[in-house]
Amino acid sequence: MSREMKRKKRITTAIEVLILAAMAFITITPIYWGIVTSLKNTNEIAAYPPKVVGFAVTWSHYARILSSGYFKCVLNSALYSIAAITMGLGFGYLAAYGFERRNFPMKKILFYLVVIGIPLSTGSSVLLIPNYLLMMKFGLANHWYTMPLIYTAYNLPLCIWMMISGIRGLPYEIEEAAKIDGCDQFYLVTRLIPPMLKPSFAASSLFIFIGAWNEYITTSVMVNGNNLKNIQMAIYDYIGFFGQEWGPLCAAATVAIIPILLVFTFLGKQLVSGLTAGAVKG
Repeated sequence: MSREMKRKKRITTAIEVLILAAMAFITITPIYWGIVTSLKNTNEIAAYPPKVVGFAVTWSHYARILSSGYFKCVLNSALYSIAAITMGLGFGYLAAYGFERRNFPMKKILFYLVVIGIPLSTGSSVLLIPNYLLMMKFGLANHWYTMPLIYTAYNLPLCIWMMISGIRGLPYEIEEAAKIDGCDQFYLVTRLIPPMLKPSFAASSLFIFIGAWNEYITTSVMVNGNNLKNIQMAIYDYIGFFGQEWGPLCAAATVAIIPILLVFTFLGKQLVSGLTAGAVKG
C-alpha cells in the first residue's frame, strides 16, 4: 500500500470516528441528562447553571412514581406488548408461510394489500378514528385485550413481510428432504421451520415491542381508567396544566427506557440478521 493510500485511509478512519462519536454524543446526552434529573431534588433541577455531577442524589422521585401506581401501568404495557408479540408472530408466520410456499387464488393481490398496509400501520394515527368506531361497534373498546388486538393489527403487515423474507432464504430442499423422511406438514410448519427463522422472529418481536411499548395516542383513545393505562399515558400524567414535574417525569421516563435498552442489548445482532434475511438465498 502506497503512502498516499495510507494517508487517505487514516483520514477516512478519522472522519468515521468523528461521525460515530458525534452520533453517540447526541444519543447518550439526553439519556444521561434525564437520569441525572431524576436523581436531583426539585431545587437542584431548577438551579442555574445546572449540575451534571457533584449533586446530592435523591430517590424521592422514584418513590413518588412507585406510590402513584406507575408500575401498574408498566405491567399493563408489558402485558400488551407480550400479547401483541405472541399474536403477531403466530399470525405473521403462518400467513408468511402461506404466501411463500403455497399458491392460491388472488395471492398477488393479497400480498400487495399486505405491502400497502405497512406504511398505513406505521402511521397508525391515520386509522385511529375508523378503528375506534369499529371497536366501539363490536364492543371491543376499553378492555384489557383491546390494545393487544390493535397493536397486532398495526404490526402484522410488517411482520408478514419480514417473515416472508426469512422463509424465502430457506432452501426448499430442506422441506422436501423432511417430507421424504416422513415428516408431515404440521410438524414441518410448527417444529422444523421456526428454529431456522430465529432472526426473523427476533426482528419482528423487536418492532412489535417497540411499537407497543412506545404507543400513546391510540391507547389514550381506546381505553379509559387507570387500571388500563399504559406506561406512556402514565408518563404524560406528570405534564400538568401549570407545567411539568421534571423530577417524577424523568424518573418515569428512565424506567420506561430500561426494557428497550435491554432488548436491544440482547437482540441487536438478531435484528440485523432478521432485516437481511432472504437477501442472499442459500
